[in-house]
Amino acid sequence: MNFYVIFALIFCGGVQAYDRTRCWTSGNNKPAQWWSQGEVITRGKYYYECRMGQLEPLGCLSPQDQQVPIGNTFRQDDYEFICRLGSDGYLEFGYNACVGSDGRTYQKGETWTDAKNMYYYRCRDDGRVVKAIIEGCIAHDKQKRVPLGESDDYQGYTYKCQQKSTGIVQMCSVGCVHEGRRYSVGEQYRDGDYVFYCKIKAGKCSKQCIGCVVEGKNVFDGQRFKRDGTTYQCEIRPSAHRIRAVGCAITENGRDINKVIGCRWYENNYDWKIEKTCEASGTDSAQVKVVGCIYKYKGFDRIFLEPGKYTIWNLPKSKESVGLSCRKTADSAEMTIFDVSKLEQNTSGLQYDMPRGK
Repeated sequence: MNFYVIFALIFCGGVQAYDRTRCWTSGNNKPAQWWSQGEVITRGKYYYECRMGQLEPLGCLSPQDQQVPIGNTFRQDDYEFICRLGSDGYLEFGYNACVGSDGRTYQKGETWTDAKNMYYYRCRDDGRVVKAIIEGCIAHDKQKRVPLGESDDYQGYTYKCQQKSTGIVQMCSVGCVHEGRRYSVGEQYRDGDYVFYCKIKAGKCSKQCIGCVVEGKNVFDGQRFKRDGTTYQCEIRPSAHRIRAVGCAITENGRDINKVIGCRWYENNYDWKIEKTCEASGTDSAQVKVVGCIYKYKGFDRIFLEPGKYTIWNLPKSKESVGLSCRKTADSAEMTIFDVSKLEQNTSGLQYDMPRGK
């Protein structure tokens, strides 16, 4: 063996012994080179240590280039990531948990509410990642949780947990509740003597009175009906609703007609007539009242008498007198015209009144 061969073997053997403790690689923004034992080399988002000629994985770099050892976590974009070795032995980032607005971490399957307690999230496992998903709303009592698409009743109204096109999730007013039953917008229901329907305006439901219930039938605003001799009207106003007595229901000349409260009319005979009026009786009814009897003389109204009274009237331009009386009947009154010589038998139980013109 000559000198050059011996020198080459010694030189190469020395290099091989030396290289076993160093690492040949690029890193730290430098091209490939030799790295000494124990040096830390950063490659992309991971960092290693040179150990016995091999790159030993140590950890990952956070978005802020902070070192995160294997098994440790860091946060980014409302998620917690873990630095780990994959099944292939290489470093990788893994989704570990969700981070709520309160700064707490939530593991897969856990839930939490937003800062205003309006809706709630769930941290869901989605294959290799986890996702913070809005799962439902917080009910108006601020206790109950209502999943998306489901409804809850609160203080007489129904609210549904919905996600709008803008992405906002909230409890939306969708109906009314009466005596435990739900009514959709536009549906009608009865409450005692009144008819209501479920109305929505500016995104909020309300209960709007639209009519009255009379003998099992719906009567709407402005419509009238008769009951026990009284004409009633269903009145619906923005601030109140009521069934109001507006007149007297009578039969006149074979026809059913209404006489409004306050009006006066006459029932005529040949030489006398009865004056009547419709007046309110209390707050919820009306009745016909006989105002009095009117004596007609030669085609003109001359003497007026209240029911229960009589009078003696001297005929104009004559020495003769006539007796007049006005008596109540079962549903009206009648006038009697009599000879003054028969005064006693025609005025029994009546009170005298001075003759009054009409």
